[in-house]
Amino acid sequence: MSRISVDLTGKVAFVTGGGSGIGRGFAMQMAACGAAVAVTDLDGTAAAGVADEIAAAGGNAVGLPVDVADAAALDMAVAATIERFGHIDFLFANAGVLGPAEFDAISAADWDLVLGVNVKGVALTCQAVASHMMARRQGRILTTASYNGVRAGAHVIPYRVSKAAVLMYTRCLAMVMAPYGVTVNAICPGVTLTPMQLSYAEATAAEQGITRDAYLADRAARIPMQQFTDIEDLTGLAQFLVSDSARLITGQAIAPDGGVMTSS
Repeated sequence: MSRISVDLTGKVAFVTGGGSGIGRGFAMQMAACGAAVAVTDLDGTAAAGVADEIAAAGGNAVGLPVDVADAAALDMAVAATIERFGHIDFLFANAGVLGPAEFDAISAADWDLVLGVNVKGVALTCQAVASHMMARRQGRILTTASYNGVRAGAHVIPYRVSKAAVLMYTRCLAMVMAPYGVTVNAICPGVTLTPMQLSYAEATAAEQGITRDAYLADRAARIPMQQFTDIEDLTGLAQFLVSDSARLITGQAIAPDGGVMTSS
């Protein structure tokens, strides 16, 4: 049985939404394994802060402010990354927003924002890197979807719709990139206590007239394993998907229970 390589020395990762949460976790994990990392985020200060953390730990990173809904900004960030590090091996198209929780609060502007970041932003990010990986005939692309992309619900509807679209886009892109030796996969986190999720929990708890801790305790109790997903769980999964051991795993989404949903 082959073993997963954790030595990513000489590899380069490009991460969107890397200033916090899952994106930060992925950037830190890739750097810990030896990869150079371009940390991008709408919040340029946050991106630079994560890059500084990596450098302080002995790694190699650059922080870049990027709006993933802006194709020109993405192209510039990709070009800057290649100029600095020589190439890009791993892309983590992770940037996302949540949007309104309640159906009657959704506006046209909310649809534009959520779909613009979560769907168009993922597509533009992948497109900005795809030709580079095609030319090199190698690479790994990961997108952040969600268990909400395959699970209907009465809350955060634009978010659910956007993540369902990310899953379909991932499968389509996998078919485009497979002949070039590039794998494309979506990670589908369960409830993960990122800053975005904690902000949602705070707002929901206030609406219910309870504390955030009480809300989170109730939410955890409704999860079959009665615990939230750890960012470390997701970064471990991501580490496998960028490894040589995953060279034939493409066009699939890893479900929150560890199962694999194959595409057709």
